[in-house]
Amino acid sequence: VATSSRTSSFEAKTQNHKELFKVFSHVVKGDDPALTAGKPAPDIFLTAASRFPGGAPEANNVLIFEDAPAGVAAALAAKMNVVMVPDSNLDKALLGKAHAELTSLEEFNPADWGLPPYPSL
Repeated sequence: VATSSRTSSFEAKTQNHKELFKVFSHVVKGDDPALTAGKPAPDIFLTAASRFPGGAPEANNVLIFEDAPAGVAAALAAKMNVVMVPDSNLDKALLGKAHAELTSLEEFNPADWGLPPYPSL
């Protein structure tokens, strides 16, 4: 997870989802000391990628989900793939820059990105 939210805000937003966030290997927040610039600079995504066990994957093997134009710009600046899931109230003029756009994460098809399908329930 790479979020522009500062630690205190991230904790407040995720307090009811602790179990979900345990599945992520790491979280980089906006007040991380390694960051020198915020979005739309690529720093947060490059930092997050560098913290994967075994080191950073090739940028073209990273898939970012973003809801904000600055985040899309940051992902593109990092040379990473980006899927935008914008708020329905976002000005439509700010759309069209991501590799793909969805109205909901439920629309995401892993196969479109060469990923394995979701397990059957």
